[in-house]
Amino acid sequence: MRVSCILVFLVTLFTTMGCGDEMRAGKYGMISEGTPQHAALKFTKAVYKEQNLDPALALSTERFQKILAAYHTPRNVQRQVFNVRFDEVVAEVVAGGTLLSIDSRDDAEIDIKLEGRYNGERLWDLKTIMLVKEKGGWKVAGVKESVP
Repeated sequence: MRVSCILVFLVTLFTTMGCGDEMRAGKYGMISEGTPQHAALKFTKAVYKEQNLDPALALSTERFQKILAAYHTPRNVQRQVFNVRFDEVVAEVVAGGTLLSIDSRDDAEIDIKLEGRYNGERLWDLKTIMLVKEKGGWKVAGVKESVP
């Protein structure tokens, strides 16, 4: 009985591991909702996985919404704002540097590693997502190069 329970657990674990949305949070893949890291990953996913800009706009500040809306499509935002396009992408919050007392802060900068393929070529890039706390939640205020 015990062996069958373990077997069922392992099968369930391995089948659900392959069903991810290719967005990861650091070494262990766990991230809490309501954190700037979570907001940065959701925004990146919205730009690279969605067919329209509405989800990305909802995660952005009013000023940044105007900038994004000027590009009309997620592909244009990838090219103009992120300065890198992917056909398939894996985004991951980069470990390093801690945000102490994040509850008392009103802004954060989160590094996101983007890795994937474009036109068959393997690419990777590192971007910094700038966030501000608005109305109790984190909103994206900008994207910049992590390495000058």
